[in-house]
Amino acid sequence: MFKQSESESKVVPRKETSKVNTRTEKITNKSPAIIGADVRLTGNLQTSGEVLFDGFIEGDLDCGILTIGDSAKISGNIIADTVTIHGQITGTIRAKNVRLEKGAKVLGDILHEDLAVASGAHIEGQVKRVENAITGAKPVPVAAKPAAPQAAE
Repeated sequence: MFKQSESESKVVPRKETSKVNTRTEKITNKSPAIIGADVRLTGNLQTSGEVLFDGFIEGDLDCGILTIGDSAKISGNIIADTVTIHGQITGTIRAKNVRLEKGAKVLGDILHEDLAVASGAHIEGQVKRVENAITGAKPVPVAAKPAAPQAAE
């Protein structure tokens, strides 16, 4: 009555998928993830792609390219290749490129390789230029100050 035919009983092997390292693989997804102003998230968000964020999140963001809209409020840390900020962030930002636009408000530290701050942006925290902002926080060495000349006796 419920007999399978020979063609139905064949088992098709599944393809094995490998884990992708989000920091070393190129971004292949061309369309950004869009998170609207009416979205409230609790937890972490991680992607190797682009995120346009206008909502509220209580958690960390780890992505390739992050644009934070005017109405966005983030309470957590950010790790990204590129971050453009129009909204509010409370937490640490670690990124290669950071842009604070007019009206941006950051309450926390910014570790960056390249930083641009527009007139009207607000930062309350430490700003440090570091090598490998994403993977490590090795401060860029400051040139040694020349020794003060000694007075002749």
